[in-house]
Amino acid sequence: MDERSRPGPKPKRLFARAVRYGDADRTDLPSARAVHAFLRDLERVGRLIAHGPLADPAGDLLLVRAESAAEATRVLRSDPFRDVAGIAYGLLDWRPDTVGAGVNLDLPPQRGAGRLTLLQRVAVVVRDRRRALAWYRETLGLELRVEEPETGYVELALGKGTAALTLVEPTPAWGEPYYSEALARVGGSTGIAFQTDSVYALAERLRAGGAGVSGPPHPEPWGGLALRFKDPDGNEFLAVQSDTAPRARGRPSRTIPP
Repeated sequence: MDERSRPGPKPKRLFARAVRYGDADRTDLPSARAVHAFLRDLERVGRLIAHGPLADPAGDLLLVRAESAAEATRVLRSDPFRDVAGIAYGLLDWRPDTVGAGVNLDLPPQRGAGRLTLLQRVAVVVRDRRRALAWYRETLGLELRVEEPETGYVELALGKGTAALTLVEPTPAWGEPYYSEALARVGGSTGIAFQTDSVYALAERLRAGGAGVSGPPHPEPWGGLALRFKDPDGNEFLAVQSDTAPRARGRPSRTIPP
């Protein structure tokens, strides 16, 4: 029997609606109010996954939840972009099991239910914030997201929409026991893991940047490669390369047999 003809609940699937209109200054595009109203309706019925702009050429991307392409088409009948002339409008089946890992397909709870919506930031305690800021930017390649000269608060991230790192420099003005407790956190394991496309290239860059690299990349039981390293204050991080990511040229594949 064909898999699609079996009785019972259909698997959850995602569909990507992509619109390419080229010129963002066009006057015949839907208004922001119309788009927001459409998105609110999708979210209300548990269909909306994500929405955002496309660039080069300009456009609009929408991810929706549906059981089939036919159902996704019905869901998008009131899409304000459908009737715009002279645009590229397409609907694609997106397979989260292969390219969408990390997307939660379960229906979200009602707003105000106390659910967690975002991992916002993680603090790393350092001895010298200015020195650490330069290292995290120049060696790790993090981007400065927020800097408040009055308070010394800084946030760094890999890009927009990602969790941030805050660099915290303890000061005696905090009083005790807060100052001593913060100092005790310097130089320990942060529990923070990064993903990289090459642990070998990263190890070379970290060594050149003065990081404490624990040793060569090592295989993990799940098949990937991992590298432990420390910032100049001794705070330890983990960088992982999945077994599906391309490895550095000339390096052997290293996995642990099952």
